Amino acid sequence: MENARDLSLRLDRDSVDSSVGTGLNHRSQLLCLWSGPVMLLLFWFGFMYCAGYLPPPPADLAPAQLVLRIQNNLSGFRIGMLVTMFGFSLMVPWAVGIAARVRLPEGRHPVLTHTQIGCAAIGSLIGQGATWIFEAVAYRLDDSDPFIIRALHDLAWFTFLAPWPSFTIWCFALALAILGDTRSPPELPRWCGFLSLWTGILFIPACLIFWFKVGPFSWNGLIAFYVPVFIFFIWVVGLTVPALMAVHRESATRAGRS
Repeated sequence: MENARDLSLRLDRDSVDSSVGTGLNHRSQLLCLWSGPVMLLLFWFGFMYCAGYLPPPPADLAPAQLVLRIQNNLSGFRIGMLVTMFGFSLMVPWAVGIAARVRLPEGRHPVLTHTQIGCAAIGSLIGQGATWIFEAVAYRLDDSDPFIIRALHDLAWFTFLAPWPSFTIWCFALALAILGDTRSPPELPRWCGFLSLWTGILFIPACLIFWFKVGPFSWNGLIAFYVPVFIFFIWVVGLTVPALMAVHRESATRAGRS
């Protein structure tokens, strides 16, 4: 008798949950999901364009040359890192928007959803923390020894690229949530799960910047910089588009029922 009452309460709650996904909720989901492409745009504009970090400076650049490079674009460097900092803050609402689409199949205890959001919050803080250190480089550029400037610059790059675990766990948790959705059709297509899985794997080589100053594993190299950064762009776009389609599909279905 107790089990039947628990089941009834759960069904009632699920019924209520399924009836509130209209209006403001749909607009909120769309706003969160669109924050992902905006994040990418701000990262490109701030980090790559304003700061001039595409391509990044070589890790073996002499301290005096590094100082000169930043001095020649000091205002753009500072503004670019501020823009990048704001871009990284949008990582959290985007992650929440994606997690909301794959939360339902988990049932009453959405541990994968909570893992995604927690890792995204850490990832956002990591990205913003890297921009703070880059700003410290600019702040002390005119009154510090170039070797100190280079050490701060190294720390900024280590913070930006090397902490792969939170991002990889985020991708794996999302992949499990997507691939574990047995409904027909699933909330997000299964290829999104495999994309997340490979994205998490391809983040891992970025930590090799601890050992290399030149070559593909340095922070301006193919494996450590270009692959993780551009797979992140592909991942965000690749998940945002089907998630937006799912929200619009859900909205149209509910409108047709009302």
